[in-house]
Amino acid sequence: MNDYQSSLPFAESTLFGRTSRGENVYLHTVKNASLILRCIDVGAAVHSLEIPDRDGVPGNILLGYDGLSGYEEDTCWCGVLCGPVAGRIGGASFTLNGSLHCLEANDDGSCLHSGSTGFSRSLWHGEVFSASGEAGVRFSLSTLPGQWGFPGAIYTLKPDSLSLVMKARASEPTLLAPAFHGYFNLGGESSLSVADHRLAIDADRFMPLDVQHLPRMPESVEGTPFDFRTLRSPDHAPWKADPQIKLGKGYDHPFLLNSPGDFRTPDIVLEHPGTGRRMEVFTDQPACVLYTGGSLISSQRFSGGRSGAPALALALETQWYPNAAALPDLPKPVLFPRETYESSTRWSFSIGQ
Repeated sequence: MNDYQSSLPFAESTLFGRTSRGENVYLHTVKNASLILRCIDVGAAVHSLEIPDRDGVPGNILLGYDGLSGYEEDTCWCGVLCGPVAGRIGGASFTLNGSLHCLEANDDGSCLHSGSTGFSRSLWHGEVFSASGEAGVRFSLSTLPGQWGFPGAIYTLKPDSLSLVMKARASEPTLLAPAFHGYFNLGGESSLSVADHRLAIDADRFMPLDVQHLPRMPESVEGTPFDFRTLRSPDHAPWKADPQIKLGKGYDHPFLLNSPGDFRTPDIVLEHPGTGRRMEVFTDQPACVLYTGGSLISSQRFSGGRSGAPALALALETQWYPNAAALPDLPKPVLFPRETYESSTRWSFSIGQ
């Protein structure tokens, strides 16, 4: 056993930079025998995740920014936690217990990912841990009553390495439905498209979008470009004429998972034949939004020197039913006092056949 292996698992925190307000932001690094995870305090963002290819060569499979300014100027929710409610809320408002709550309309009259601040722009408190053969990063955040338009207070969420377990409490009834918004490209930092990936989503139904990009009630994937029940490319080019593909600039649609919470068979599989990397996703959340980065633009600069472009990477946002606050036939994600919110998503990595 070499010195590196004998020191695993490993966890440390170092200064990443200072915000424009002068606040310290730390980079939290966690290593085990095959994975290296790096997170920062802004947005509880995953900065990078290195996993080996079939030859044992590690590579970063997530989009991130090299410096803090990239995260402060970010417009695509790169690697962050989105919330209190991820996705769009139509009309940028909702009614709860007879009271109307107005939110920031930051997306053509809708509230996207809880506005321009929310969890994704907040400075979290990150803390690494290493014990009993495990290592990870815990993040915590508390909010004020009515912050961002949501009525509750005292949120505490704690993500872990390689899995994301989120827990929260509220001082009064509020909506809570966060999600991780990481962009995956299993080809590593030299890969410029996910068109050569293969994706499977165990979902018989998806939610089409209206003209304002708001999810509507579910429909069958049968006979549509949204049938990912067997592995195939996430490239939308063969279906560019499809009205939903045109509307979403590719895929930007929720899929309703067939067996969330099973944790025995994966809800989602992503493979990259070129490197052999395979990712299986297990979650207890009822939906996953597949977003193939239709709004990524060339002025964005990501790690590895890559410029933003549609299909550079894809997001797999496991979450509650999107737009549930505005769809009366779907249950609202209400968190009440004395209850504890908890959700879990796990990413497992291996080398494919």
